Amino acid sequence: MNLTEIRKWETPRNCQRPKENQKTQSLNFTIMSYNVLAQGYIETMPYLYYKCNEENLKWQNRKERLFNQFKMSNADIVCLQEVEVDYYYKTYLSYFQSQGYDGVFKQKTQGKIDGCATFLKKCKFSLKEDHSLEMLKNGIDLLNRDNIALISILTPFKNPDKQICIVNTHLLYNRKREDVRLAQLQVLLAEINRVACKNTNYFPVILCGDLNLTPSSKLYSFLSQGRLKYEHLDIKKLTDCDSQKIGKTFLPKELYISDSCQYLQELKQNNCIEEEIFSSGTLTHKFAFKSVYNSDKFPKVRLNSICHNLVDYILYSNIDEKLNKHEKQELILIERLRLPTYKDCLKIGPLPNSQNGSDHYYLEARFRWNCE
Repeated sequence: MNLTEIRKWETPRNCQRPKENQKTQSLNFTIMSYNVLAQGYIETMPYLYYKCNEENLKWQNRKERLFNQFKMSNADIVCLQEVEVDYYYKTYLSYFQSQGYDGVFKQKTQGKIDGCATFLKKCKFSLKEDHSLEMLKNGIDLLNRDNIALISILTPFKNPDKQICIVNTHLLYNRKREDVRLAQLQVLLAEINRVACKNTNYFPVILCGDLNLTPSSKLYSFLSQGRLKYEHLDIKKLTDCDSQKIGKTFLPKELYISDSCQYLQELKQNNCIEEEIFSSGTLTHKFAFKSVYNSDKFPKVRLNSICHNLVDYILYSNIDEKLNKHEKQELILIERLRLPTYKDCLKIGPLPNSQNGSDHYYLEARFRWNCE
């Protein structure tokens, strides 16, 4: 089965194509998110890829296919996960620079071999700020992992006064530790809130990455709905239970991150201190993310040699703080690159293969940014 025949651009339901005669200063751009699979993990965990042809696991072959995909996509913003440190400097950076991109990279902590890389086309955007976030916090059990995030503030050349926040992250893989992923999300959302908010006004936010959470999970619901009552959930799995409940306190107060996923300092500056900002039993956030790929339409993708639920995402958010709404529509989804269906995955077979250089499929979306 030819992947290029499957992966066509499509307009999601309820997405209206912008009118050509609309007199607004706008910018159309594409963004890719792709877990490219670190070669070191293939070599240290070969049992995950025993169904794959050995030739498809060799770096030189995978590299050719990955870079063919980059070239074919030609996305304006590229967010990559599992980029090996050595290959970033020797291979990825040199390629993207030769294609007119600027790039930033953050290695995972604790000596891990890989990290996240974000690239942007210099003809469309300039990198105003870049922030790296380490989710490892000494002495805190829920935050003792090596995961990281890159948060970049970009400005368009069409209007340098406007800014957009691009987030690239890779959360914990362990499927049994939803609590750790929730803690990582709380820290990440607090940092996004700090970086993407200036004088109580928020920039549009696009969150990309391998989040290792499924569309049916409470974590996805938390991201999309902006609220999670955790007090009575299982202490690790975040499922409804009768024993081993989390209780009122989730993250320790010494982190100074409130249950509204904001730093205490930010709340003080904006005079938003409430009675129960810690240990309330409920987490909230302001972003109300929408997913480019509707979870009901794309329930499964191929990961390694097994079909799993969707774990990679491009999420986006518009916030008009003055009106306390999420309907500003400064950032509009126009199109997305179609994902293979479950039946397609069965026909294509295990990944990586002769067409796809990773054990994930890349995601890509086209947005219209009304950057007046």
